[in-house]
Amino acid sequence: MSQNCMMLKGKLVFVMGGGNFGTKALKYLKAEDAKVLVADVNPDCMAKSEVTVQAADLDVADSLVDGQAAFLVGDAVDFLLSLLGTKVPDLVVTAIPGNAAAKVVAGWLSKLGYKLEPYRTVIPRVLENIPKSLVSFVDEDSAVIVVSYMPSHMRCRENCMPPKDFCASTGRPKLTSMDKLLEFSVYNLMDTSTILRSRQLTGGLGAIDGKELYSLLKRLETLHKTFTLAIGTACDCHGILNLTKVKK
Repeated sequence: MSQNCMMLKGKLVFVMGGGNFGTKALKYLKAEDAKVLVADVNPDCMAKSEVTVQAADLDVADSLVDGQAAFLVGDAVDFLLSLLGTKVPDLVVTAIPGNAAAKVVAGWLSKLGYKLEPYRTVIPRVLENIPKSLVSFVDEDSAVIVVSYMPSHMRCRENCMPPKDFCASTGRPKLTSMDKLLEFSVYNLMDTSTILRSRQLTGGLGAIDGKELYSLLKRLETLHKTFTLAIGTACDCHGILNLTKVKK
């Protein structure tokens, strides 16, 4: 067991996606005696062979014991939204393409009758607050910005446990953690913003706090009928940001 064993033992963790990264997370979490739910639309994804049971619905969460994992076939966002209606997982591993947290927020608000659309006009002002060399990708149609300390032509070390102040692969100094950088980039430009921090559990594996995600969803329910919203997920080294206009 690693030094994180006591932290994860008995914790309920929802893994969004059962591909390579999701399977890596699943193996680690089982070894640390967490209770794991993993969801993927592909019934034959990599994670299927690593689970204790294939389940039909989320009720399986109540029967899991420490170190067990259940596999759910279906959309991970939909399953997590359903789970959050009755039970808040301790951790969420986002192992699906794109900004998983933003997809969860969009699904939650849509069910409350809100309409979401990309907030494109603010993109240039947000980019003014981010050094150009840290911008990996901008999808103007979807109003998504991806940032990283790692140059786009390079890959991170396998199972990297990054130093706080510089990149382990390149030696490049870090201005600050990416969550703080994204917070700075949208300051005073959006009606509300939240950057969920992905906390590293072990080398190359991070997760967001389920209670933080749920608290965000409940807070958004209290806002006025039309507002602009920035939702991001970031660790020390990488981040993704969605810029959205929300209308009732």
